[in-house]
Amino acid sequence: MTYGDWLSRAHDELSEAQARLASDPAVTLDDVGATVVARQRVYARLAKLVELVVGGQPARADIDRGTVDVALRMQAGDHTTRLYLGLSAAARSDRRPVLPTVPICRVGRHLESAAEAIAVAGEILAGHAPPAREPLTPEGAAIRAGAGRKAGLVDIAVLTTDMLAIDAGLPEWLSGSHRLAYGVFETVADEARWTSSGSLTEVVHQMISDAGDAPSLLHLLEPPPPVPVGRPAISDGASALRSLVATRDWMHRNPGEVRVMHLAKATQAALAVSALASPGAVGADWRSWSAAAHAAGQLHGTPPHGPAAAQTARELDLVTRWVRPGPPRPGHVTSRGSRLEAIDKLAAVLPSLSEVLRVAAQMAARNRHFFVLGRRELERVPRSLVYHAVARWCVAQPDDEQVYRLRSALAAAGSSALASTPSQLPRAAPRLAKLAFAAPVDAEPSQQAKGAIDRAAREVVPRPSRHDHSRR
Repeated sequence: MTYGDWLSRAHDELSEAQARLASDPAVTLDDVGATVVARQRVYARLAKLVELVVGGQPARADIDRGTVDVALRMQAGDHTTRLYLGLSAAARSDRRPVLPTVPICRVGRHLESAAEAIAVAGEILAGHAPPAREPLTPEGAAIRAGAGRKAGLVDIAVLTTDMLAIDAGLPEWLSGSHRLAYGVFETVADEARWTSSGSLTEVVHQMISDAGDAPSLLHLLEPPPPVPVGRPAISDGASALRSLVATRDWMHRNPGEVRVMHLAKATQAALAVSALASPGAVGADWRSWSAAAHAAGQLHGTPPHGPAAAQTARELDLVTRWVRPGPPRPGHVTSRGSRLEAIDKLAAVLPSLSEVLRVAAQMAARNRHFFVLGRRELERVPRSLVYHAVARWCVAQPDDEQVYRLRSALAAAGSSALASTPSQLPRAAPRLAKLAFAAPVDAEPSQQAKGAIDRAAREVVPRPSRHDHSRR
């Protein structure tokens, strides 16, 4: 499942929790406490999701609620800072913490499921751009540079709107639950009134209304796949895509481990994909990839070091075998339309792959891992007057012609996709960040996630009811 799918699931769970407030009270105090803990967990994970989207804490998370309330009313900072302050304050409670238990009532179970879904979505983002570390994938580099940030914060604002709607009915739900629930959890009722009727509501509504048509680049993100080990062949387009993405990410994380074999096999795979992709597919610049494959084939170098490097080269070879047309094989038969669609998805990875290979080629040349054929020299055969022209291999320098041709071809392969980069990225963003989301296939969310977010954006957060008898 993708990042957008998990957000959609969280939205559905929160909608179910809101619908169950009036008809599903908690019977025991322990169940009320478990539901309260689940509510705080949702807010805490939404605040953590803000940190992952923006690449750090927009503000301190330990500010007291009174100061946060002043900051929200005075509109201190930008929308992101105010949203983070509000979520962090809502995640804290003035009440003594209770022992964590599993909720029994449906309201608590739906809140717990929503918290888990948001946590999984956060793990997907952390897999690409972990906190306080270098990004692990090209998509992670793009996220750190600001790709998808505006739409990603709007997604969080929509889920916050769902929670505010739940908080609006939470005091009355506490009154209708166990007879001692309201007295024990009166501070929680006050906190729910503060969130649902305070300035946080205006912040999230303003963020949603200001979103415009910002593309949801993050919705299609999946957990970074590992490099498969030990399989004999690739049988479908989805497996080929996972292998290509996994090998690209490995070379991005380990540029010093990339050797000539990786460059040759990667450029051969990219050439096969670009030659068979649709004419309008972004990244399908077969001329540049042909030049890169030819240049990589002219180089020699040290072999891959270690099992991970060898397996990466092998996976690139399997991708090439799957892409290249050949006689039908058992388990590989697909319709022409579905195969072309799968190849177009592979072509979407090529812009970022070109930049990863360009950086790796430059580092391999600096580390003296390339060998080129030097000038031929005449050598005399022993005990003979015959001379032979013998070629001498030498270590390639970063400015050698063969290395320069390879780097230039890889740069040209990426330059053809720069026109399709996300518009919200700053001009000074790294080239890899601009190429990570260059393909238009990544610019739209899945239909399931898009429908859920659109429905939530049209909902109005209800104010606390005048018939709320919990105000004692």
